[in-house]
Amino acid sequence: MNEKRELQVKAAIAGALDAEDCLLSFYCARKSQSIYVILGRPMSQYLAIRISNHRAFSGFQKVPTFFLRSQEQLTEELTEFLKTANWLTFDYQDFFVLSLIKYGHHHGTTFQIDDSYATFSEESQAMIFYQLIHLGRRQQVMMNALPEDLNHALAKLYASDLIGSFSNQQSLLVYLSEGGRRLLDLHAGQYIAQFMEDYEQVNWRNLNLPAVGSSNEQQQDQA
Repeated sequence: MNEKRELQVKAAIAGALDAEDCLLSFYCARKSQSIYVILGRPMSQYLAIRISNHRAFSGFQKVPTFFLRSQEQLTEELTEFLKTANWLTFDYQDFFVLSLIKYGHHHGTTFQIDDSYATFSEESQAMIFYQLIHLGRRQQVMMNALPEDLNHALAKLYASDLIGSFSNQQSLLVYLSEGGRRLLDLHAGQYIAQFMEDYEQVNWRNLNLPAVGSSNEQQQDQA
């Protein structure tokens, strides 16, 4: 990544942000000219954007892309975009699912995107995720389907660039993006105690979202 270009992008973002907004995560891809950014504002809101010279690898990633022609041009475009942008709220469910991905390897678990019939690469239907369970020393692998709500939660995280995928032996494996790791750390003080309780109850052969997450959200909505 060209140092001058990186500085111009950061300066353009700084010039477009309101006083209450901040830059949470800034990641320069090693193999391309893409920069992945997470912006933050109060009430646990976040917004992912991408600065690149090409379209995203997958249309399932719903992060808006901007091109850098000059620092002034990028500042103007971002300023206009932020006036009507739809900010997302990072909630406990997001924290829980990202943590499953982060700590899953301790339990022989990784996650895979289904592309058996080019459903992902050709975007012919909604994203489908699977849990891969690695068994014993012979590296046997069992594939589990995931509940609809957990699959939907993973798709949301992918769309907002908090998780990504990489090819490994003709499989698409899921990983935590830089932005996902950053939001996990930022919200640890808010959610880690609840997650530690739920973590003890996780059935790693039958993954489900915790009921307490939905209960807490309902209480917040009614408050």
